[in-house]
Amino acid sequence: MSDPNDKIEVIQAWINDLSAQRDSGAVELSAADPILTEMLDTIQRRDRMSSEQGLSETYNDLEKQVEVQSASLTLATNALKNQISERETAAIKLRKAYNDLETHLQDHIADHSRLNQRLQEQINEYKRVQTLEQEERALTEALRDTLATMSNTLDLDKILDHILDTIKRVTPYDGANVLLVESDLVRVVRQRGYIEKGAEKEFDKQQIPTTKLATLQQLIQLGKPLAIPDTATSPLWLGFPYVDWVSSNVIAPIRFKGKLLGFISLDSATPSFFTQIHAERLQTFADQAAIVIQNARLLARAKHAAVMAERNRLASELHDTISQTLWSMSLITERLPVIWEIDQEEGRRSLSMLHQLSQNSLIEMKSLLMELHPASLTDAKLGNLIRQAAEIIANRTGLDIMVRIEGQAPVPPEVHFALYRVAQEALNNVALHASAAHVEVYYKSEAGHVHLAIQDNGLGFDPSTVDLGHLGLIIMADRIKNIGGTLETISQEGQGTLIKVIWTLPDDE
Repeated sequence: MSDPNDKIEVIQAWINDLSAQRDSGAVELSAADPILTEMLDTIQRRDRMSSEQGLSETYNDLEKQVEVQSASLTLATNALKNQISERETAAIKLRKAYNDLETHLQDHIADHSRLNQRLQEQINEYKRVQTLEQEERALTEALRDTLATMSNTLDLDKILDHILDTIKRVTPYDGANVLLVESDLVRVVRQRGYIEKGAEKEFDKQQIPTTKLATLQQLIQLGKPLAIPDTATSPLWLGFPYVDWVSSNVIAPIRFKGKLLGFISLDSATPSFFTQIHAERLQTFADQAAIVIQNARLLARAKHAAVMAERNRLASELHDTISQTLWSMSLITERLPVIWEIDQEEGRRSLSMLHQLSQNSLIEMKSLLMELHPASLTDAKLGNLIRQAAEIIANRTGLDIMVRIEGQAPVPPEVHFALYRVAQEALNNVALHASAAHVEVYYKSEAGHVHLAIQDNGLGFDPSTVDLGHLGLIIMADRIKNIGGTLETISQEGQGTLIKVIWTLPDDE
């Protein structure tokens, strides 16, 4: 037993056994008991000392272990502190990175929102541009249709109706009208949409002084189109009892070279319907209407001038031909009784001349009556009319005129009339200016083709030095050009003149 504790325990057990035996009387302790007691005490003291020494060593060991553990714990604590510090630093960095990330994310979201807004603006702008393109395309097509109608007809009412119908394709309306200025009055000449409102008759009767219409007065002063979005709040709107349903209006002046001809006005039952954009578009149609109205007025003047010129021409022909013939017949009739008493043969010649003059007068009167009734001209064959015109000139002037007709296929009425006028004018030119003795007229019409030639052996002329207007050649050329034909004038001084006309029916007809 090397362990003192074990030894002490064994001795203690032995002593305990001895003590027990002594108490029971089995063993009597002698004087050795003190010794044993002393030994036991010594042993106990030694055991205590050994135990204390062991404890001291154990304490030292424990102290060393505590120091080692403390050092380890200190190291671990320091390491833990370092780790905590590193983690705190990492947490700070992480928090900063998170804040940076959140800031970046917010910036990205803001950039994305701006991009979305810009994209939406671009989409809206694209839609707006696309809408404008569609509207401009519709406007262009409408204007092209109007121009096509203007080129196909000169009927003012028909063209104005077409313009109002075409405007509705570009700018919808509930009512529309065209107003023309006549002196200081405004008169409604065309309208749309008011029949449903029961106001059509009232519009047809309207003749309004321009001084009573504030809107028209402003348009006259500004010369620009005007939109009235809300008639209920605008001081410019002057309503009428039968148009109290009108909530929005747009109006554009019809001007030609600075002169006011009238207005185009559109009405809508929807408030705030019309804008200035509608006004600008309406002005385009108003400009077209100005051309139509001006052309119609020029055409009316031209027709009136043509009628007056025709009347003057007929009056001149009546004076130069029938009037002179009748005057000659009157002289012969007045002297005939005296001549008959003196010389019956001379009287017979006078009677024959009187008969010839009356025949010529009848022919010329018949020709003039036919010209007064164009249907008579177009009903007769053109070759026969040309021959008749030649006979009248020959009887009047004594010219030797030979007429050759080859085929008289019918031609359109306007061609028929133009060719007759040209032949008549050409023969009159020969009689008045050519000093010719002989004239040849050739006419041929067949299968949509016409050839007309009038040639004389007169003085001729140089076309570069002679006023063609004085000879009526410009008017003759315009007549033939208007029917799609060609007129050629061939002349030299001293070699006579040739007027040649060619007309061919267009392929599409």
